[in-house]
Amino acid sequence: MSKKTKRAGRKKKRKLGKTVGILSFIVIIVVIILLALYQNNPQPTKKETADEYFEFSEAFAIAEKATNDSIWISQAWFNITAVGGNATEVYIFPFEGNVELENAPQYPEIIQGEPELVNVIYRMEVLSRKEDNGYPVRFRVTCHEAEGIVTIYVPEHYLPP
Repeated sequence: MSKKTKRAGRKKKRKLGKTVGILSFIVIIVVIILLALYQNNPQPTKKETADEYFEFSEAFAIAEKATNDSIWISQAWFNITAVGGNATEVYIFPFEGNVELENAPQYPEIIQGEPELVNVIYRMEVLSRKEDNGYPVRFRVTCHEAEGIVTIYVPEHYLPP
């Protein structure tokens, strides 16, 4: 092997070693920066439950008697009031009644203390059996601040005759 070939091989090894060293250094710097950014970002706070963050009132429904202790609900209204602070990107999904996602009530923001009227029109009537508090209707409420399943009770005296 000639001296030129040996020198070329050494140069290639040195260049490869330099490249690996530089790449390793860059990777370490990037990891350190990402860790620093991750530690400086506050972790998202745990969401409250919807029944703690909101107050539900004035439930009313358009319904027909099914039996002595049950009704078929075709439309429901109730007030939702944020009591835990302002609520953003609020979505209310009925559990029953086959309501399409785009027709589910949604609010960009609900200001704390100001009630918003929720109106749900069901594609299929919902059967509700009477309980002590009235006729229950269940919803999933989600927003940036809270989420959970809530039960709204329609009092018997708020039903049409």
